[in-house]
Amino acid sequence: MIHVFTGPTLSPNDAALDDPALRALPPIRHGDLFDPQIRPGDTVVIIDGVYHHSPAIRHKEIIWALARGVRVIGAASIGALRAAELTECGMLGVGSVWYSYASGQLDGDDEVAVAQSTNGDLRSCTWPLVRVRRVVRAATVLGLADPVQADRLVGALADVYYAHRTLDAVMHFASREGLSTFPDWLTEVLDADEHFGDVKREDALDAIKLAHDMADVPVEPVQGLTWSTRCFRQWANRFAEQDTDSGRLPTLGRVSYQQVFDPAFKDVWWDYLSSLGVADLPRALACKVINPRTDLTDEETAARLLARETPDDRASVGEYAAVNEEARRANERFFPEAIKEDVVRDMLTGVWRTDPAGLEEEAWLRGLHGVREAVDAARPFVLGFIKDQEAAAC
Repeated sequence: MIHVFTGPTLSPNDAALDDPALRALPPIRHGDLFDPQIRPGDTVVIIDGVYHHSPAIRHKEIIWALARGVRVIGAASIGALRAAELTECGMLGVGSVWYSYASGQLDGDDEVAVAQSTNGDLRSCTWPLVRVRRVVRAATVLGLADPVQADRLVGALADVYYAHRTLDAVMHFASREGLSTFPDWLTEVLDADEHFGDVKREDALDAIKLAHDMADVPVEPVQGLTWSTRCFRQWANRFAEQDTDSGRLPTLGRVSYQQVFDPAFKDVWWDYLSSLGVADLPRALACKVINPRTDLTDEETAARLLARETPDDRASVGEYAAVNEEARRANERFFPEAIKEDVVRDMLTGVWRTDPAGLEEEAWLRGLHGVREAVDAARPFVLGFIKDQEAAAC
């Protein structure tokens, strides 16, 4: 499968994306490569990405995908930037934008940045500087501008904030620089071809073609990239998801639900620790001193920790998340982390059938690092649990 992350460069209805072998996705953001549908042997084509209102895709996420045996191709926009930075790690770059970054001819992120509509329309509202450069170069070849005028025009537009670099701005600055015939010429060529000078689009199409051309070429994990850090494990576990009979659910949320509500999860956790070779330690001690590098993107690990999960449990995870979302819509200032700690502790003492002094020990036995982590794990379930309790009392 070829997974293509794009937006303003290739709109969702672009003919190039109308292919059953392609899975067209919105611009990539932090966490998207943990999608369970992206599997070893697949190809990811990164074209566009978010970076202003949401965290951008991290280099380490791409490296992790490469180490898993996912082919990653970058072009046109943030894909070209990341490919230029990660070529030595095995990411493939395509096109003139990528080459310009890789060779050092370009170095500014705003060369490819564009603004989009706030109403969900993925099309660009502005011109990236790389397109300005291409169009001005064509005008120079045709004798509509001399090299000095061309440099001044590109320089003037480079000083314009990327979100204000509209076609009208291009026309305005061209007129200001004395290029009197340039606006009429550009209007005419754009009427004939709306993609004229769109180097990002050209590179994106080349990247998709390369993905197709390499479809039958086996993908091997890039050697020497296997590594892990605490922050990366936190990212991976946070974004891990699986398709279930209750829809796509976060694996971490499902495991946390078991830790909080399954009376026998202590045995599940001990079986997991024992599989790591710590059975020679006393159980209570092992649960306190062993902090395994649990990887919830690993299907075997997830299955082991969810061994006792039932369909009703999965349904509850989804329902409790919906309760939180409903509360958030009713009060935009609400978020589960704001629920008072003593409310969560009261719920845990009731669910775990212990007194407040026993919460710490119970948390460790369930794979939670003390009562503070137990409170954090339980918070997303509090509103849903209270709603269920009230319904049962009626």
